[in-house]
This record gives sequence, C-alpha cells and structure tokens, in this order.
Amino acid sequence: MNPGKNHRTGTESLKRAEDEREVTVQFVMELGNGFRSDPNRESDTDTDTIPRADPDPTHKRRRSFPRWLIGLICTIILLILAGSSSLLWYFLEYRVWVLEPRLVQQYTASVSILNQNFSVSLSSHESSEFRASAASVQNMVEKLLKSTDLSRYFNSSAVFAFGNGSVVAHFWLRLSVPGSHAESVSVRRLNESVFRELQRFSDARQISRFEGFHLLLPSLSFTDCYRYTSLVSTEPVVLEGPNTQRSSCLWHLRAPAGSRLELRVEWLLTECRDRLIIYDSVTPTDSRLITSLYGCSRYEQTVQLLSSADWMTVIWKQGLYNYKDPFSLSARAWPDQDCSYSIVLEQTDDIQGILRTPFYPSYYPPDTNCTWIFTVPSVEFGLTLSFEGYELNRASYSQTCTQGRWSIQNRRLCGVRGLQPYAERIYLLSSTVTVSMMSEVSLTGPGLRVHYSIFNQSDPCPGQVLCNINGLCVPACDGIADCPNGLDERNCVCIAQFQCLEDSQCVDYYKVCDQHPDCIEGSDEENCTHDCGLRPFSSRVVGGADAVEGEWPWQASLQISGRHICGGALVSAQWVVSAAHCFYDDGQTEEAVRVSHIHLHHYYDDETHDYDVALLRLARPVWSGTLAHPVCLPPQTHQLEADVLCWVTGWGALREGGAVSDVLQKVDVRLVSEDACVRSYGYMITPRMICAGYRSGGKDSCQGDSGGPLVCQEPSGRWFLAGVVSWGRGCGRPDYYGVYTRITKLTGWIKRIISS
Repeated sequence: MNPGKNHRTGTESLKRAEDEREVTVQFVMELGNGFRSDPNRESDTDTDTIPRADPDPTHKRRRSFPRWLIGLICTIILLILAGSSSLLWYFLEYRVWVLEPRLVQQYTASVSILNQNFSVSLSSHESSEFRASAASVQNMVEKLLKSTDLSRYFNSSAVFAFGNGSVVAHFWLRLSVPGSHAESVSVRRLNESVFRELQRFSDARQISRFEGFHLLLPSLSFTDCYRYTSLVSTEPVVLEGPNTQRSSCLWHLRAPAGSRLELRVEWLLTECRDRLIIYDSVTPTDSRLITSLYGCSRYEQTVQLLSSADWMTVIWKQGLYNYKDPFSLSARAWPDQDCSYSIVLEQTDDIQGILRTPFYPSYYPPDTNCTWIFTVPSVEFGLTLSFEGYELNRASYSQTCTQGRWSIQNRRLCGVRGLQPYAERIYLLSSTVTVSMMSEVSLTGPGLRVHYSIFNQSDPCPGQVLCNINGLCVPACDGIADCPNGLDERNCVCIAQFQCLEDSQCVDYYKVCDQHPDCIEGSDEENCTHDCGLRPFSSRVVGGADAVEGEWPWQASLQISGRHICGGALVSAQWVVSAAHCFYDDGQTEEAVRVSHIHLHHYYDDETHDYDVALLRLARPVWSGTLAHPVCLPPQTHQLEADVLCWVTGWGALREGGAVSDVLQKVDVRLVSEDACVRSYGYMITPRMICAGYRSGGKDSCQGDSGGPLVCQEPSGRWFLAGVVSWGRGCGRPDYYGVYTRITKLTGWIKRIISS
C-alpha cells in the first residue's frame, strides 16, 4: 500500500466526483435556460472554468424537443381556437342574423308628450307641422329602441296620428326578428325594455326627459295585435279576427277620400265579457267615440256603424275569459248619402211616408245633418211624427244632446231612446214647417225610422183622448190606463162600464148583450157582439192549479187528430190568437179545431221566435150560448209595467219533460222588466217579446202551453191579452223567465187581418 499514491488517488477521486457533480448541475442549467455554456463565462480560455465533458448525443436526443414540434403544436392550437371561433360566429351570428328568414313584428304604440301642445294642423297628414313633428318623434323612437337590448331588432317607426292630451303621439313600430328569436321577442319584453330605459331619465312624477321630449311613463303602451284594411268597394269585406291569445287588438280601417266606412259587428256568442270600442278617427280618442259594445251586445246581436270620414279605429279588449271567435267583423266603403228632402202631404188620415236617417238600419253617422221641409194641405192641419222606441224632450241651449238634436219651430229638442211608441205633434200657423236632425257628438245610436202624417188641429183624436205626454191617441174610460199619467181614465162617468144612451146610466159589461135589457130603452142589447175581457163570475204551466170550468172563457185548445198541440186565445167570435211556431212545421193540413185559415206573421223567424204570433180564423163563429168569451186586445199604446200580476193558462206539462195535463191549469206570474229579461237571455230578447215569472223559478209555462194566453186584469175587472206563450229555457228554472210574444207590438197586425 502506497500512501502517496493512495492520497493522490483519493484526491483525484474526489476531484473527479466534484467535476461530475458540477457537470450534472451544469447540465440541469443548460436544460433550464437553454444555453450551451455558462452565460456568465467571459471567454472559452478562462482557466478558472472547469472543463465540461460532452454529453452523450443519444442522451441529448432523448431529453429535448425540436423547435418544429413546438411550432406545430402551437399552430394546431391556434387552428382549433380559430375554428371554434368561426363556428361560434357562424351559428350565433351569421346564420341567425344573415341566413335565417326574418319575421316582421308590427306594434302600435302611443305616448303622451307633455312639453308640446296640440294644434289643429297636427290633425292633417299633409301639413308641414305634422311632417316635422312626426319626423322628430320617429327619430326619438329609433334612438330609444337602439339604446335597449332590442336594438338589433329595430327596423322602422312611423307616426300615423297625433291626439289631444298635451300631445299624444300614435305610431307604428316594426321589429325585424330572426325566426329563432320570435318567441323571445314579445310585447311584454318590448314594454319592459323601453320602460326600463326611460326610467333612467325619469323623475318622481314619472316624467322621462329623453331627446328633448318629456314623456309621461304611465301613458306609454304597446300592442302587438294589429290589423290594417283599406276598403274601396261597397261590397262587404270580412276582416281578420283578433288573436284571442292576446288581451287586446286594434283595427285601422281606411276608405278612399270623400267616402265613409260602414262596420258590421256580429256577436257569435250569447254571453261574454269582451268589449268593442269604435272610434270615428285614426286615433282612439274619447271625443271621437262612436259607441262601445259590451258583453256580446245583449240587446243587439248585429250592429252596423258608420264613420263620418275615411278613417275608423276599432279596439277589442278581452274579458275575464278567453273565448274563441266571440264576434265577426266586416266592413265596406260608402259614398255620401243626401239627407235633405221637401215633402208635400195630402189630406188623408193615413200615414203618408217614412223618414230614415242615412244608411238606415245602420247606426246614424256621427256627422248626421238632415233637413226635411213639409208642406201640409192647409193651416187647418198639423204634422205628426211617429217614432218607434225613440222620443223627443225639450232641451236648454246649454244641454248637449247625445242621442240626436232636433230643431222644430225654433224649439231645441233632444232625442232619447226608449221602449214605447211616441208621436211628436207639431201645431202649425202656416202650411210649411222645417224639421232638422243632427248629431252633436260623435256618439251615435240605432238608425231612426219616422212615420209622418197630418192631423186636424181642432180635433186631433176624434172619439179618443190625446195623451199629451207621448202625443198618442188612446181610448178613454175603457178601464185601461193607456196614458202614463192616467189622463184617459180621469173624469169618467162609467169606468170600464157600458153607458146607457138614454140617461148615461152605467151597466157592467158582462150584462151587455146578455138578452136582458138593463138600460131604459134597451140600448145595452143593440148591435150586440161579444164584448171582451169579462168573465161570467168572479196555461205551459208549472206550479199552478186546476182551473174552474168557464174561469178562462177565451182559452182555446188547438188539436190535430184529437191531440192537443198548442193553446190559443179567443179575441173575437171567429178569430183565435196563437203562436206561429205551433204551425210553422206542421202546416195546415188538418182542421181538427175547425180552423179555416191560419195567418202566420210575415216577419216570423223560426230561429229567434221573433214575431211569434199566428191568427186563426174559425170555420164558424162560436155560439153565443156557450161559455166562450173573447179576451180584450190591448191598444198599441198600452203600457205594460213590471211587477204586474198576470195569469197564464194551458194544458201543458206540469213539470219539465213531463206529460201534458188533462185539466186546464192556471198559474200566476209577474211581468218582468226588460233589463231583467235581457240578463236571463241576452240579445235574444227583441221588442216583440216580454218576460214573466219569478227569479226563483217554480211557476212557469211549459211544453204544450205554446200559443196560450198571458192575461192581465185591470182594476176595472177587464182582462186583456198581454202575451202569447212563446219560448223559454226549461220550465220554472231559477233565473230563467218565461218568454211571451208582446201583443201590444202586434195589435195593429191582428186588427188589420181581422178587418180584411
């Protein structure tokens, strides 16, 4: 063992180990920094630097990455990112906003502008003020929409009208929406987006100051159910109905300049809560309201309305429930109609002609202005204007007539709709008189038809009494109060009694023509015919009682082959009144009740039962020795007051769906107001109908009673025929009254048939 050598060898081993350690550390640094030599080395000849052994080439290839590979990876990553971005751009941007078909959504909107004042020039589309204001508002609307989250959908806007209320701007707004976005863009979102944007500029009073306009936020509204129709022909055009998934809809109708529009509304449901509002302008302004129809128009199933010019606006507002097709609309354009005539009357007591408002039976137009000049034969005669469901009342010059203003002999009169006949008596000092009628407001009403005739000014109602309240001639002292104030029954010597010609003695009518003279000279037995409405002693029917023989002497049973089909009422010795629907289907092939002729009213409608009356002529008069006795026919002027107790008789079923009765039944019912009747049946009730019964039900007519009499008794004891059993919903049901033909509306037709 050589210690020197060993020492050297150990020293060399140590040095070699240190060199290897330095090389190892240097290799790590080269890999970490990417340098092939120490960056701090000043030169390759530095003697202090420890020489480094070259690494194994194969080892170097195994541990390092070439530049081209790193570049390739980076390129692939960039391509993936670029491709993903392109796909996102294509699907979210290009395909949606360029390739997809666009749906144009049109809205109508309105908003009040408080810092501007309305002027007449803003009503004309041709005025420079309108064009300038419209352009300014349209520019404001565009900036407003483009500042919301709906900016990309904005297409255009157009102001179509200005209205009162400072200034109310009415405009169309068009959004161009990609098909895939259609469901997300709604009127609700539009309202919320615009309202939210305007709130940024609003104050505590809800006034938003935007682009120089002071906009009242609560007045801002949008609707997406909009219809526009231009009409050029007098042929009716059916309009597109509302979108019943929306709560409202607006129609704009336009006719050629110089024409006017007629709108026809037909309700298709018997009951609803919807409302239709019709305006005589392009803007829905209260001052231009024509009419408002509510609840499927209980009073009228079909309504026809006229505008005064070439624009009409219709607004539908849905009720509590969603109904499919609650109504149908059609419209057409009309040229103007003249409403000024000169009329020469003849010396006759008959009706000489009829006046009609323009476009009758449509509602009269908002600009109606009619003038009629009448010439009577001489100053002995006056002029009578007879109305149906309309009357004239004296009005002050400060009073606004909302249902037509009339001017007669410097008198200002207001028309008022009603249910009873009315006649205006015009007493003349000369042979010529001018009558004019005009609309003072845009609100209109049903078209008017007026009969005109003349009367002798010295004796207006020969043999009768002039009722000064309604201008009608009515019979006096017959026990029936035909005048609302009872004037025809005042100062009567014999009230509902026969007055003997010899000494004015009063004799009960049932004693007249009884073959026993009661007057001194027997005048009560002269020219005898069966008098009416009296019984020799003091019904479809549910809840009634058996009648006593002879108790209802006018009751008739109409039979075929011995089978009872309908009831009837004897009104004279050879005539019976019944219901038209009893004979509409069966015809008159048999005469089991000894009927020679059956006259159905020429206006009878088998679907609505309007004018449901028939007149039967018997093959021979009833024998005077029987208990049969006619009931009285009331005059057309007779007032039927609600809550009057009346009776209905017949052999009908005793309960709904039951068999007919073998014994004549009677039941008391009370007359019902027209409003209560309409609440039960809606528009199906016409002026030729009257309701009777009780709201709680229980007492009513039923199957088999059709055509039978509804009779009421006057205080004098006389009975008159108030109605004929016609139709109803079930028998005795609560809230559904019996419906009867109103005889007072048909008395004239009955008397004409009998006399002819």
